[in-house]
Order: sequence, then C-alpha cells, then structure tokens
Amino acid sequence: VSAASALGKAPSSPLRARRAWIAVLLPFPILVFVGQLLAENPGEGPWLFPLVNVAMVSLPSIAIALFVAGRYHEANPLSWPISRREFSSGFVYGAVGATTVAGIINTIYIFAAGTILVDRYGADVPFRDFDTALRTLPRGWGIFLDLTTISVVAPLNEEFWKGMLVAFFFFRKGGAARCFVWGVLAGAGFNLLETFSNSLAAVSPEAAADTTLGSEWWFFALARTGTAAMHATATGLVALGFYGAFRRRPEYLGGLVAGPLIHAAWNFLVYCVWGDGFLTGAGPDSRWLDLLGGAGLIALFVATVLLLWAFSGRLRDDAPAHIYRLIGMAPAGVARRLERPPQAPAVIEGAWADAAGLSSYGPPRTAGSGPGGTLATSARGSTQKRIGVSPA
Repeated sequence: VSAASALGKAPSSPLRARRAWIAVLLPFPILVFVGQLLAENPGEGPWLFPLVNVAMVSLPSIAIALFVAGRYHEANPLSWPISRREFSSGFVYGAVGATTVAGIINTIYIFAAGTILVDRYGADVPFRDFDTALRTLPRGWGIFLDLTTISVVAPLNEEFWKGMLVAFFFFRKGGAARCFVWGVLAGAGFNLLETFSNSLAAVSPEAAADTTLGSEWWFFALARTGTAAMHATATGLVALGFYGAFRRRPEYLGGLVAGPLIHAAWNFLVYCVWGDGFLTGAGPDSRWLDLLGGAGLIALFVATVLLLWAFSGRLRDDAPAHIYRLIGMAPAGVARRLERPPQAPAVIEGAWADAAGLSSYGPPRTAGSGPGGTLATSARGSTQKRIGVSPA
C-alpha cells in the first residue's frame, strides 16, 4: 500500500504510528540520567555527552508527533493514511523553513528595538558590543524589551510561519483533523531545532561545568518535553485556525488566538524563572517567582498534553478519502468495525459515519448522489465487497 506524499504526488509508504511513540520515549529517562552524570563529571566521556544531548532534544518532539499521528489514524479510519514522506516533510518544514524565517524576523526586532532603546536610555557602548549595551538599559526598559520579544513578537511571528504549513500544502485539501496534524508536525520540528540551538551551551561538559547547567542539566532536559508539547499544541491550533479561515469555518478561528496565547504564556512563565539570565539581564530573580513560574509551567504542560490528546482524537476530516467514496469500500479492518445486522442495511454516508463516530464528515448525501447511486453495506459477504447500488 502506498500513500500520496505532501510533496507533489510521489508515492510513499503509510506511516505506522499507532504505538511507535512509546518506543521512542522509553529511552528518554535513561538519557536524562546519563546526561546528568556526564554534566557533573566533565572529564568523563566528553565524546558521549554531545550524542546524549542530541538524543535528548530529539525524542520528545518525535514522540509527540508520532502520538498525534497515531491518534489521527484511529479517529479517522476512512481518511487517507499519513505517509512517511508527509510526516517527515511537515517535520522538516517546521525545523528548517519556519525556524529560519521566524529567526530572522525575531533577530531584526531585537536589533531594531534594542538599538533605539540603547540610543535613548542606555550607555554609550560601541555597536559591536551590542549584548553589553543591552545590559546597560534601565531595568524597566530592559524588561520591556525582553517581554515584547519573547511574549509578543516571537509567539505571533513563529506561530504564523509554522501554521502556514497548511497554506503551503493546502493543495492536498486536508480536513480539520489533517490540518491539526500538519500543525503539530511543524511545531514539533520547530521545537527540535530550537531546543538544539538552546542546548549548545550544554554540549561541551567543560562549558557546562562553569554554568548553572552543570548541576541542573536534568531540569533543563525535562523542560524540553514541556516545550515540545507547547510548540506542538500551539501550532496545531494555529493550523486549525488557518483551516477555518481558508474554508470559511468560523468555529475553528479561535485557534489563531489560542495558539499564540499558549506560546506567550509559556515564555512569560519561563521569564519568571530565568528572567535574570535573558537578553538584557533585567528580569526578576526571586525564589517565589521561581516557584510560581515552575508550578505554572507544569500546569501548562499538563494542559497542552490534554489538548493534544483531545483534539487528535475528536477532530474529524470533512469527508472520507475520495477512493472510499468512489468505490464504496472501506479497508477490511474498518469494514469489520462497521458491520451491522443483516436486517439493517445502511447507507454508506450515514451508517459508516455513525458506526465509526465520523458524523462530522459532513451532511449525509441523498440517495443517488454518489457515483452510480448510493452505496449500501450489509454484514453478509465480504467486508470489502461492493454489495449494492440503489437506483439513481
């Protein structure tokens, strides 16, 4: 069996992701334990630490993407399966395309706003020492620059470009559930590369020994799981919002607001905990804020995981795959689930949708609206047999 890819119409094998996320996530606790030992003992196995770091930043994003893709397949058995190429292309778009464009825009804002603020309120420092100049800003303006960067510009900018995957690949005419999955893939890919760049300071155990990452590397590693869930959820909701805008489905437009808000809230809570080490160094350094911010991050992580679980299992595409509507047949496993007693033959658009919980595929068609009439199914005979066509 082959599935059309998201890049043109090249064939690709369907993704088998029902429980793959478990196998991907299992090594993560071991990597955190080993990485912490290496961070505390920089001289031991310096060649191993970078490998552990790369695996640590990769596994949470891949596991979340596989989890959502698997839930999508279970909830939408009559949709065309996600191909491996479609999965990887969505991931790569987030990691390379969205990261590159969003990173350039974020950098432009920091340099433009930072230059104006330093010129007006900071010390007279040569431009080549821009990082030092930012730390000369008064605390109020420093916090302003920090928060507008991470909780306003970055969420709006990054979520826009990640969610635009729906527009770039929209020739596939994906339904609501499919677009949500595309957003999750882009968000997970974005998180992988962003987390890797943020972890570069930890790649060298010698460097980590001179920073707070040495004794707290385990906390940094566990936080990567939170950012993976946050980015995946936020971009999934934004992609759903773009779908609502393109298809004129106002019930999904809230995703365009919810996604950036989740991202902004996460970054704000991170700033409460580590604000004194960010950009201008003007952020707070308070034990109470550390505790409140940490508790908020945990709560938001749980909320994003629940949102991923709920949306990936409840969203439905607008219609079954075209091939199933054309020939009036379902895959054998799906057909067995949809069988009904012989005395209750059913119309495919109604019975299949009701039995599989796919009623949101759209309004049932009237008799004769399908190719050659309305197709009927019965428990008698083969589960993949086209057994009846009503008169047109």
